[in-house]
Amino acid sequence: MAESNRNTIPDNDVAGVDLLQPLIALSKSTRQLVSLKLAETGVMAGQDQLLDALDPREQRSICMVANHLSVRPSTVSKMLDILERRGWCQREADDVDLRRTFVRLTPEGERIRLHVRRVWGEVNADLMRQLPSDMVSDMSAALHQVEDVLMTRLSRLR
Repeated sequence: MAESNRNTIPDNDVAGVDLLQPLIALSKSTRQLVSLKLAETGVMAGQDQLLDALDPREQRSICMVANHLSVRPSTVSKMLDILERRGWCQREADDVDLRRTFVRLTPEGERIRLHVRRVWGEVNADLMRQLPSDMVSDMSAALHQVEDVLMTRLSRLR
């Protein structure tokens, strides 16, 4: 039996409790809803998070962005190809280390990024209106805790 403390649940208490299926369903449904709301601007699933991870005032390395998004640098690079063709970002070589590439949002990319954030805010507000107000704070804290646990597990596997 796993050691338990006030922050964990003993193994015998988790039998019959399923967090994984609802989390997968939540993730898929949330992604689909946001994608539908962003479709008019041509922002595809995952591109919204990439846009949010970039900044027009500050260049960021592809590795830094990949770490922030918990994906591989090659994945970010492929996604950036699309964003760059649309004029939403630009890559710049590092003056000191030519192997390093930086990326920053263009003014058009910043406009799309602001739209993404508005859509996220609208979806978030709509979800919050559908839930009992006394649940929202605890639910948010619990979801962030689950996110932290999953990110820790992922970082160990990559």
